[in-house]
Amino acid sequence: MSKNIGIIDLGSNSIRLILMKIGKNGSYKLLDEIKETARIGENMGPERVIKGPAIDRAVQTTKLFQKFCRANRADGVHGVATAAIRSAVNGGEVLETIMKETGVSFRILSEQEEAHYEYLGVVNSLEFNDALLVDIGGGSTELILCRDRKIVHWASLPIGAVNLTENFLPSTVPQPDEVKQLEKYLADQFATIPWLESARGLEIIGVGGTIRNLGRIDRKRTRYSLNLLHNYRIHSERVKEIYHHLQKTTVEERKAIPGLSKERADIILGGLAEVSKLLNYTGAPGIRISGAGLREGVFYEYLFRDWPEPVVDNVTEHSVQNFMDLYQVRRYHAEHVAKLSLSLFDQLRPLHGYGLWERKILRIAALLHDVGNVVSYYNHHKHTMYVLLNARLNGLSHRELVLVSLVAACHGKIDLKFKLQQHSDVLFPQDGNMVRRLGVLIRMAENLDRTESGVVQDVICTIKEKEVQIDCVTNENADLEIRELYKKVTNFNKVFGIKFKFPKEV
Repeated sequence: MSKNIGIIDLGSNSIRLILMKIGKNGSYKLLDEIKETARIGENMGPERVIKGPAIDRAVQTTKLFQKFCRANRADGVHGVATAAIRSAVNGGEVLETIMKETGVSFRILSEQEEAHYEYLGVVNSLEFNDALLVDIGGGSTELILCRDRKIVHWASLPIGAVNLTENFLPSTVPQPDEVKQLEKYLADQFATIPWLESARGLEIIGVGGTIRNLGRIDRKRTRYSLNLLHNYRIHSERVKEIYHHLQKTTVEERKAIPGLSKERADIILGGLAEVSKLLNYTGAPGIRISGAGLREGVFYEYLFRDWPEPVVDNVTEHSVQNFMDLYQVRRYHAEHVAKLSLSLFDQLRPLHGYGLWERKILRIAALLHDVGNVVSYYNHHKHTMYVLLNARLNGLSHRELVLVSLVAACHGKIDLKFKLQQHSDVLFPQDGNMVRRLGVLIRMAENLDRTESGVVQDVICTIKEKEVQIDCVTNENADLEIRELYKKVTNFNKVFGIKFKFPKEV
């Protein structure tokens, strides 16, 4: 039985809801998400009291989210509260008020629990081994050192975009002495974490609204060809450029900056100062953005609640299998096309010279080449390309994602030259030839299973001086498959530079 699960994150700056669908076959996807800037951590002061207006905003927002979940037939709503509620002297009373007014109960996360859920969100959606994870919220920052994809150290600092801005940047346009004091304070805060020295030079993976907005600004500045934020990388120099540029602007001017949320314009500098200083402090080459964090971590814990540990072994493979279930891919056909594609790839290696990385691209493309059928059979190869570039396939870099989408689409006809030019900012110059070659292999394999019955069990490739003979190992008559192969695969000679001899059955 399918389920819809709502998860509400009551943060210092914003309250966020994600609505996740779990299918009957165990597949899952994001159905919807909503964010409201409630600022419950605003103006708490040294007495650490959440004020009446902030409580009202929290209650009204939770009511809206509860109504939304009810309208979408959510089977359960899980509420979690973080830094503002945790640190407020009246945090428990606030949650009691919300529960009384809305019926939604919230669990106050400890600093360690918050770090753990952020880790679960990242580790189940990005491929990495050693990294420093950072989540900059409105009122706290979590730092998590991972080695071999496991937590070895974590720390929580009582600083975030809201309180850093309130305490250090009161001027309309930040003054040099204000910025200097803020950066010194940040350095002092980082110095309180003894293990942070051991993270020097490691990649930083960032979570949270500040870092997502940083990514959106950078995408607009560079005119990035993909509308993707998850797994987006920003070099440290570009972070500094954006940070220094925003220091010279007023809040109203920031609201006009492409990519920057108007609701975050007044607090973005406090968060960016922390990102910039952390990059300097650790010597990290840049930052990689994770679109999954605390809320997704709570979901993964629920989804994998019967596992010994709610962490997938292989992010890419898990995501590919989820896609196949989610988009109702005919598994036997997809896996057989993958088998034939890889057999062709392995036997024709003397012609193309590719290795394990290209083999991975081909395998994933073959397994997912028919996901576009969920839209329509007609032009489904083009729909496949769109789905792969716009639905979140976790684990792949943006370059790998573009390559997989293009190779998968090559089992039909596409304007490959245009697509290569469109994504030239992501691809390498040599990628075009690779796509053409892998595309031929996947088209051959697709047509060798035209009846989707596995008639052609395997292929035998014989590379001669002036031609390649490809014979089919069959278990019954394969006339249709061989005819389709002959009609549809017409560019083998051009792509591989050698003649392709019509196959025979063996």
